[in-house]
Amino acid sequence: MTSGHGYWASGGQRGDLTLKDINSDYQVSISTAPGNTINNGLCFSKQNGEIKLLVSNNDGSIRVFTVPGLELIETINFRSAVNYTSVSPDGKRMITVGDDNRVQLFNISNSGEYEKSKTLAVSRDANFSVAWNHTSEKFAVSSQDGSVHIWDIRNRNPVARFCGLHPSITKGAARTVKFTQTGAIDLLAFTEHVSHVHIVDARTFDGQQTVRIGSATNDVPITGLCFSHDSTKMFVGLENALLNFDIDTGIRRRFGKGTLF
Repeated sequence: MTSGHGYWASGGQRGDLTLKDINSDYQVSISTAPGNTINNGLCFSKQNGEIKLLVSNNDGSIRVFTVPGLELIETINFRSAVNYTSVSPDGKRMITVGDDNRVQLFNISNSGEYEKSKTLAVSRDANFSVAWNHTSEKFAVSSQDGSVHIWDIRNRNPVARFCGLHPSITKGAARTVKFTQTGAIDLLAFTEHVSHVHIVDARTFDGQQTVRIGSATNDVPITGLCFSHDSTKMFVGLENALLNFDIDTGIRRRFGKGTLF
């Protein structure tokens, strides 16, 4: 599920895709593939005034659709399942990750063509999620091995690396990673598969705070994470609840030290 540019979209286990205009009654649903492949991730992008929806699929493809018509305009094929795709806020680059340890970076031309520029690989396992910061200069990738790596687009090697607390490669897998999109806040957050949410200072990457979800004796599966558009709140999804955390934006705007969250 994703939202952006005035639209909301959701995918499904059988290739079903729904798009809704947030400000009207317009809604359209289609099947994205004849084989009913699983839609693993959705991403909106906007370039030259045109909005597109990119759908990452279990059959090793990214399908690009027009918005709001959901007409298929391009299919990009890969050798393994594609778990997540993210387009930079400035619309100039795209990153995709999947069921191997490769991180593939694409340039997007002014005409909307996707050209692979480099392939990176530092984790020991499949990658689940990728996110851009608000300046389109840095991106973060979360992995099955529990690691989160942050790159600057000008460097081939990561500028920072973080890991979760759980020793199990299953329970400690880094499932979701997100940046705040308000410049003065500069936070990054990532989730482990169970119980832990980590908040990182995205200005310097030298400060980290961990929030324990649930009791110390009970593992709580975490289903998702996102920040509000104004970066004042962080939402954490559980199997049966949605948690809402307030962010002390005053301290962050004053570039305060200490508590991040």
